[in-house]
Amino acid sequence: MRTTSSSPAWIFAFALAAVACGGVEPPRRDCTTVIWAKPERAGNDLAVEGSWDGWGAAQPLERRDDGWHLLPLDLAPGEYGYRIVEEGKPRLDPFNALTTFRGEEEVSLAVAADCGSPALRVDEVAVDGDRVTVRGTFLATPEGGELDPASLAAALRDGTSLALEHASADDGAFTFTARGLPRGKHTITLTARDTDGLEAPASRAVAWVEPAGASWRGGLLYHLMIDRFRGDGGAALSPPPTAGSRAGGTLDGVRAEIERGTFDDLGVTAIWLSPVYTNPIEAREGRDGRLYESYHGYWPSEPREVEPRIGGEPALRALIEEAHRHGIRVIFDVVPNHVYESSPRYLENRNRGWFNDGPNQCVCGTPGCGWGEKLPTCWFAPYMPDVRYQTPEAMRAAVDDVVFWTDEFDADGVRIDAVPMMPRAATRRMVHGLRESKAGDEALFSIGEVYTGPGPKGIDEIRFFLGPYALDGAFDFPLMWATRDVFAGDRAGFSAIESSIVQTDAAIHGSGAVLGRMLDNHDTSRFISDASGGAWNDPWTNPPPQPSDPAAYARTRMALAFILTLPGLPVLYHGDELALAGAGDPDSRRVMPDPSAVTPAQEEVRAVVARIGKLRRCSAALQGGEREPIAVGPDVYAYRRDAGDGDPVLVFFSKAKSPVSIPVPTGAAPPGAYVDVMTGESIEIAANGAVALEPLSFRVLLPAGSPCHNPSP
Repeated sequence: MRTTSSSPAWIFAFALAAVACGGVEPPRRDCTTVIWAKPERAGNDLAVEGSWDGWGAAQPLERRDDGWHLLPLDLAPGEYGYRIVEEGKPRLDPFNALTTFRGEEEVSLAVAADCGSPALRVDEVAVDGDRVTVRGTFLATPEGGELDPASLAAALRDGTSLALEHASADDGAFTFTARGLPRGKHTITLTARDTDGLEAPASRAVAWVEPAGASWRGGLLYHLMIDRFRGDGGAALSPPPTAGSRAGGTLDGVRAEIERGTFDDLGVTAIWLSPVYTNPIEAREGRDGRLYESYHGYWPSEPREVEPRIGGEPALRALIEEAHRHGIRVIFDVVPNHVYESSPRYLENRNRGWFNDGPNQCVCGTPGCGWGEKLPTCWFAPYMPDVRYQTPEAMRAAVDDVVFWTDEFDADGVRIDAVPMMPRAATRRMVHGLRESKAGDEALFSIGEVYTGPGPKGIDEIRFFLGPYALDGAFDFPLMWATRDVFAGDRAGFSAIESSIVQTDAAIHGSGAVLGRMLDNHDTSRFISDASGGAWNDPWTNPPPQPSDPAAYARTRMALAFILTLPGLPVLYHGDELALAGAGDPDSRRVMPDPSAVTPAQEEVRAVVARIGKLRRCSAALQGGEREPIAVGPDVYAYRRDAGDGDPVLVFFSKAKSPVSIPVPTGAAPPGAYVDVMTGESIEIAANGAVALEPLSFRVLLPAGSPCHNPSP
């Protein structure tokens, strides 16, 4: 394979085709590193300077007739920094998203591949019912033998072999198939040798049979904190002795709930687990002066070990296998910004440039170390050394960690913690590593925590970390705050929500990003406590009670219906489906209620989530349809989701104090008979008609003939 350090996708594809089909049989790897660039001013000459010669004199690029300039480089395998030079001024390569560092300066990254072994390239992974087909190409070394067809093998994780349908030494092409595969995820490892006996590094491909969600876009992600969810066998947990103590939740407790069908009943397509790293046993003092244990998992002391107190590796593997049998994906919460102070990685590499330690070390939020001015380098806590990504070895270790977790445990992606506390280069390198590790449509997914405030500033902060070569998604915090302002209270009208959605859609247009939409999370107060007035003091000594006010539950049901019918990836935090109360962290991390203690009001909330969650699995409109507003007012809101299949979904909200009729202008929705999926009520919408709503209520309407009235789990 030719390694191009900077080129648009079409040039990269062309280069690969030329290598594979350029009249040389068999196809061979070409590890030439090629720098591609275009001048900012037409007619300018370009040059490149890089670390391959110690940042010596800039080398000129060859001008081509199509406007591109290029320079082939024969480099030893490894990573190199470089800069494009135009009119004597060095700059980053705008056509290359990957970067590294020269001291503190960010520079573009070129990766020279090693052609000492052949390579297996996966070209296609196709799924048709229970049949999976994998097509690929064997690329020989520059001087070595061709493909030995007898050496080709493809196997599932359980050792089951796929059938070799076709193999050609002439063009290196091969095809494997498997038939009769059960529902779930199938990770395929491919191996081969050349006729000299030289083995290609294994390649991996992912195929899903009957997944719960066809893609991340339009799915439903369930976030749970393992320690606060369920005990072994799915046992209900007692509240911990203090808000900062362990409650005893385990991975087996999660597995038991998957087996029980709890997530199927809610329409969940993916589960996000809190961090599973080994964490320290001792309690530490928090910013509030109280003691906290590492129940949450965010103090990684062993970057590649599973915490024994939640069940260790065997329990994690069993959980993921069970989830995959249900067609449910699993993502890990990775914490690359910092380690715990007893981590071997810190002890072995302290004061060697791997961490922001030494005389300039400081803790975020302390005097002279403000969050705004020191965010990329400050320590989250005095016992959490902050990783310094300007050091190449630290960068590579973090990227390898992320790939390790998804490879070793067959996970389906990652949620990356504290994204703004690291240089953007770090998350881009992690995402690149994930995409290189497995082939297949959406084989691995990355979503980042870019914690922001409300409004356009927050939207811009999120946008900075998205793009085709960056994170696959991020959490929509600006919309979360707007949703709370509108639905939890009457601090804003529905135009605030509509404005946030429109501004965000415009900001991320073309990025391909999937936005996670939520009501709350483990760091914020719970939505229903906000809807109840948010009147509490110290969450340790005076936490908000579970509300009894029917209006608070009505507002929660409306807000959940809202996020569940939006484009993107709705995110439920454990307990949202039961309107679980709570102040901010740590009170927002209460244990999942015992089923026997769930009230009728909470059951009503769960019924809304289950009904619309399963509807998302059925409805093409909710999975990926366009959203068009029908009505936007201070107290009323309506929109249409439509995938063009004749089965639109119409959604209406009212937080008015008396019954209202929301107009449906001609052309805003197809006239005809509809059914409210929550109540079963038949509703006729005439041309230029209206839909009636009671106070603090919502409707989700499907055409009367829709096949999604009774979706299966």
